Amino acid sequence: MSEELIVQENKITEIIARVELDTMISTANAYPRDEIKSIEKAIKMATIDEETAQGCFYALPRKDKDGNKITIEGDSIRLAEIIRCSWKHMHTQTKVVLVAEKYIETEAVAWDLENNNKHISNDRISIWFGEKNGKGGYRANNDMQIMLAKASQAKALRNAIFQVVPKSLVKVVGNAARKYSIGDSKNLSSKVTMVVNKLVKMGLNKEQMLEYFEHSKIDDFTAEDLQSLIGIGTALKDGMIKPEEVFSIEKNTNESASDKLNELIAVKKSPKIESYINSNTGEVLNGNDLPY
Repeated sequence: MSEELIVQENKITEIIARVELDTMISTANAYPRDEIKSIEKAIKMATIDEETAQGCFYALPRKDKDGNKITIEGDSIRLAEIIRCSWKHMHTQTKVVLVAEKYIETEAVAWDLENNNKHISNDRISIWFGEKNGKGGYRANNDMQIMLAKASQAKALRNAIFQVVPKSLVKVVGNAARKYSIGDSKNLSSKVTMVVNKLVKMGLNKEQMLEYFEHSKIDDFTAEDLQSLIGIGTALKDGMIKPEEVFSIEKNTNESASDKLNELIAVKKSPKIESYINSNTGEVLNGNDLPY
């Protein structure tokens, strides 16, 4: 194919892309969103059932530099997907922008076509494992790189969406999901018992839970404690943290599931990537399709 034909094809592709974008913007302006209805729809989606509500957030027990116990909470990719769906007139895109020797950098775009509010978010994920004291190490194979890239893209997309949609509105939906996941305060004790038993089955120690939250019995747990327990369960199912690490982490670090995956891969030369990542969405899994 001649250079002239290539240039002509590129121009045609560019024209088509512009027409598509103009059409989307015109449609968004012709049928403006109702922000209140959009948030109401997002709340309905986030609270459609208990499992969905619990999957909208995670919690990680941590200790700060002074040894004080803290809990880091975050909104998940699942919540971001719900927000994107209900907000309407939003164009999103993800791509790999760089494959270096030791890492992959990805980019996600979230564009509110109605308000012409666009945000680009980048994420970097390591593909170099096994290095100790600056020596040794090996590069992930091609299949592993593809899976890690998808996980990184999902993280970047979540961050981009949360930058475009007003944080105050995202907070309303997230709080609704948290409240729904806790349930009626009249049944708090029974709900805590159920969640604690669930966590015990997942490998946690009941006595450690009581000690960490500084309680002597289950009835002492508050609604806020329950929310943290639920978030811990999500983090465990998502592979963000292992049972033996939940109450022993000293550092205050907001480590993502993809970051944790790097550590898991680093200790195994030939890990089964499909056990940790959904091959279609790139989300980190651990037997359940849960968000970061």
